[in-house]
Amino acid sequence: MSLKAMRSRGSGSLLSAVLLVAALALPVVAGACFLCCRTDAFLSLLIGRSDMEWAREAERDNSTGHESAEGVVATGSGFSVVGQTNSRQPGIQHAWVLHFGHAPPPLWERTYGGPGMLGASGHAITALPRGGLVVAGTARGTGGGFWGWLVALSPGGDVLWERTPGEEGAHGFHAVSVLEDGSVVAGGSQDRVGWVVRVDSRGKLLWDVKLPQLERVTALVSLPAQRVAVLGTAETSTTGLGISRLMLLDSSGWASWQKQLPVEGKGELAALAPLPEGGFVATGRLSRPDSSDWSLWVVRMDPRGEILWEHVPEDPQVEAGRAITVLPDGGIVVAGFSWKEVLVDREAKVWRFSAEGSLLWEKFYGGARNDMGEGIAHLADDSLVVVGSTLSKGAGKTDVWTFGLSPEGDLLWEETFGAP
Repeated sequence: MSLKAMRSRGSGSLLSAVLLVAALALPVVAGACFLCCRTDAFLSLLIGRSDMEWAREAERDNSTGHESAEGVVATGSGFSVVGQTNSRQPGIQHAWVLHFGHAPPPLWERTYGGPGMLGASGHAITALPRGGLVVAGTARGTGGGFWGWLVALSPGGDVLWERTPGEEGAHGFHAVSVLEDGSVVAGGSQDRVGWVVRVDSRGKLLWDVKLPQLERVTALVSLPAQRVAVLGTAETSTTGLGISRLMLLDSSGWASWQKQLPVEGKGELAALAPLPEGGFVATGRLSRPDSSDWSLWVVRMDPRGEILWEHVPEDPQVEAGRAITVLPDGGIVVAGFSWKEVLVDREAKVWRFSAEGSLLWEKFYGGARNDMGEGIAHLADDSLVVVGSTLSKGAGKTDVWTFGLSPEGDLLWEETFGAP
């Protein structure tokens, strides 16, 4: 389906979003331009009282009952999930971590808000070598800006340390990994520039670097000798895709080489995983030079970032990979989404590839409404776990969604977590 072929329902969703933004912004305009007028009267005159009441109702409705998961990591015989919820304190978002055995229910779950902050979001999670977790995300500052946020947790979920590197602004982390010496690296953006931070095992800052070649770090992985492979995007816009770059940072944060991807067209890679024998696999979405549509993109690279093979469907749908994991046999499994109706509803999708890049199977998961696959992990029992968000199932609004799969993609279990 072409992105240009938006149906009336999609256009209605966009119009509603525009009306909501306009309704929430207009009191500021009213106060600046019409100091003698009441804001309510101005809003009623400009957009109509019914529209104003609808905007306020939508704001109240969205202030609670929304949960989502963004990352998952295998931990011993189980797995841990990170995301966010605004149900514990309506209007305030908290990072949410759930720790499981081989399947639900969770062994424990806790929320975290950032030290002295007005809430936080969890975007990525990794396991510590001796047990415990590190979560990376964004904390909202009291001054109205945002901070990159890191928190280390004990195996039971207690906070070991918590850090907000940098200064308050338009900042946040989207990826995290642990190096061989136990230090932690996190990547994201700082004022629309790629940003990587390294802290020691107790959270003390070792170094941080800005990467002007990138607007945002989307993924990173740890390598031997305290090196870091960093994946990010640049030249992004609201009307099309940007480009991706893979970079190698040495132990001091110095970039020793970089590769631009794709070779032709535009493409954004969202997830990266190292291969046991060296090299990398990544996934995201690709737009061909002769098309405005984008489709799934999976690429395998050697240790220097040279492309060994790529997978782009011959008959592409509007879909994208969001997470990737490597199997013991060298196979690759990707989790993401496919649009059922462009700009309206998505369904979660999982693809499995051989080590040589052959597509072994692809399957859809979810229900009648909007469902997303955002994270995937391979577990010790050889099963897979996928996490994301769902509107089709659960308590009624957006809920955390987890489901287990066999190596062949058969659904083993499924569970949602959220509040009405």
